[in-house]
Amino acid sequence: MRIELNKIVIRDFEIKDAENLYRIVREKNILRFMHDWSEIGDSPESYFEYINWHQTQVDSTDVYENKRYVIALIDTDEMIGMVGMGLEETLNEVEIAYFMSEEHQRKGYTADAVNALVEWCFKVSDIKYIILTIDCANRSSCELAQKCRFDLFEKRTPISHKQYNMESNSYFYYRKYRSYNY
Repeated sequence: MRIELNKIVIRDFEIKDAENLYRIVREKNILRFMHDWSEIGDSPESYFEYINWHQTQVDSTDVYENKRYVIALIDTDEMIGMVGMGLEETLNEVEIAYFMSEEHQRKGYTADAVNALVEWCFKVSDIKYIILTIDCANRSSCELAQKCRFDLFEKRTPISHKQYNMESNSYFYYRKYRSYNY
């Protein structure tokens, strides 16, 4: 996949992204809310297998498959974040995921990437909506969801299990419905 926007590009992972990926997933708030990314390995090279697996998925348009893409600066092609989608197995719904390096936050890049990926998902599938599940403690991500025009559906507190990667006991469940222009 390759989606070019004004200042960023959404593209497939490449081996050259391993060093930036390794560094970014160890930043404070990514460790706080998405710590599983740092568990892939203890060196940039440990991300090679993960990146190679994504290379096998480059032609897939199945939005239910868990796929992740690089958010890169359009002028340098440097990885600055990630955006992706796939089936959230507990809820059995397609969910968007994302993170952005601290250095590039609050510049509109993540919102642009999320909006572009949502639009792509609606174009290549017949799903009626896409979700975000956001830890209630992650205020910045909640602001981003609203900026991207996701509707807050409800606050959820799982009874029999704790959501993986959640700091608090509850999360906000957002939906964005397809407009039928696709």
